[in-house]
Amino acid sequence: MQTTTYSLGKLLDRVKRGNLTIPRFQRKFIWHNSQVKSLVDSISRAYPVGSLLILDKKPDLPLAARAIEAVIREDDEYAEPYTTHGPDEPEDVDAGDAPSEVESYILDGQQRTTSIARVFLNSHPTMVYYFDLRQILEIHDHEDPSWIRTRYRRKKNNPERRENNRLLRADVCLDQRKSDIYVSEYIEDSGEFPEFDSNRQKGREASAMIKGIFETIRSYKVPIVSLDPEHGLNSICRVFETINSTGTRLRTFELAVARFYPDPDLGELWEGAIEEHDVLKRFDADGERILQIISLAESTRREAYPETSRGALLGLEKDTIRREWANVAQALAASYGWARSLGARSRDTLPNHNVLVAISAVLHMRASQGLDNEWLDSEFLRRWYYSKVLQAGSSQASNYRIGQDYAALLKYAEEGERPQVAEVALNKEVIQRLRPNDVRYKSLQCIFAHTTRSDLISGGLIDSDSRLHDHHIFPKSFLKKHGLETALLNGLCNRAYILEASNLRIGDQEPAVYMKELADRHRQEGTLGALRRKLSDYMIPGDPGDDAWAANFGLERFEAFCSERALLIMQRVREVVGDSLKPSLSDDDLADVDG
Repeated sequence: MQTTTYSLGKLLDRVKRGNLTIPRFQRKFIWHNSQVKSLVDSISRAYPVGSLLILDKKPDLPLAARAIEAVIREDDEYAEPYTTHGPDEPEDVDAGDAPSEVESYILDGQQRTTSIARVFLNSHPTMVYYFDLRQILEIHDHEDPSWIRTRYRRKKNNPERRENNRLLRADVCLDQRKSDIYVSEYIEDSGEFPEFDSNRQKGREASAMIKGIFETIRSYKVPIVSLDPEHGLNSICRVFETINSTGTRLRTFELAVARFYPDPDLGELWEGAIEEHDVLKRFDADGERILQIISLAESTRREAYPETSRGALLGLEKDTIRREWANVAQALAASYGWARSLGARSRDTLPNHNVLVAISAVLHMRASQGLDNEWLDSEFLRRWYYSKVLQAGSSQASNYRIGQDYAALLKYAEEGERPQVAEVALNKEVIQRLRPNDVRYKSLQCIFAHTTRSDLISGGLIDSDSRLHDHHIFPKSFLKKHGLETALLNGLCNRAYILEASNLRIGDQEPAVYMKELADRHRQEGTLGALRRKLSDYMIPGDPGDDAWAANFGLERFEAFCSERALLIMQRVREVVGDSLKPSLSDDDLADVDG
């Protein structure tokens, strides 16, 4: 890794000549105009704006790339080539000759480089940047970037100066001779500064101030960190993630798209997969999953350890990807469909994507050999899955864990040898503390959705396509209105999936009111037995046949309700995972559950 600096002119030269490109894994240019102006304002003050991270292109390190999103117009009014050296840099090429620089990828700094190009090469697709000379005099000292102005671009005639020469097109400031003349003409001849007529010295000072700011821009140095391409793509990615000021992690699939483009075009293949398999779109699956499955399958064929690391995925053979893609996508869709049947409804409610990678790889291996996949429908696998996702922090399994799960499940599918089922450690207190961002919360909600047959309020059928709301049994607004903002408010014990229409109808009603209406309706219809079954499904305590049942949902009973419901949730978990549940409950609590 080497560090150097580019003058603004040299950076712009490289952009103009097209030898600074953006790898396809990079996001598009997204900066707002205010961010661009803030960057230019910082440059005008010689403030640091961060280093650019670049990587020279090598034949053995191919990455698909695209041009910087700036429209270079050679026929514009001002399109003279800029020098490739700053005031303190030696000239190393003959005048008029193009520098012999190789193409480089911008790994970090796309937004800044594109912004600089759009302003100082007059290359924004739809706008032209101007510097307001009067505003520079009035507000530049206040660190206010509003001296940088924009005008919509015309098809022709985007002049260097506008509005009585007050606005100077930004790119012109890089030409010292021309910009110095324009500044002097504005100060002396525009008629906007009558106070300088009697004090020419102040006029000269005003001109000098503006010219000094432009000189600061021309001499600005941009720090450059250049990575050694000999390190290999995986190491380069780690360096990128360490240096990148935003902490953004390069997604493996984005890297793979750039690595293998154009044949195969993984981006196009993935778009086709999610179009064919709607369940992949529903769960916002990542194309990396397909590469992981291919890598697992290939490891089995080579009798190697199952590997899903970034390096293994980027090292896959192109022919293998092309050959396996469609069948693997089908296996992945089948595993997501299976998770959907177990209560997951979207990415937000799916506890663990990585477990599905292991399951998909086994499905693919079996299908590629013409073997059945009856093992997927076994009661044991459901227990194994739920026990797996009910582990604290299980949402992000390591590559090692994915490989272990795959090997164990493959052995189960082929030989019937059951993998070890993880112990589930839950108790009443933990359940009451669970929040939506906890993977165990998602897992329990999946269990509830899987075992809930009809809507609590309307009795309408609930299936995998139903529109459900995560309903607060004691509505938030109701509790807050009475000053009860306990941590239990948004906890699992106060939540239940009900149909969207039912949730909207309840609104912020007091639970004692709508629960009484529910019990009264079923009593009148003679269907209290059906209501008891629904309450059991929803793990809501009490007997609706008792006339005083609805009183249990009064405000003063909120914490007791959450405690009682936590015990019923424990009972439901035990029904699903069996002996895998290892609760640390008191004897009295266990007796209450069993009773």
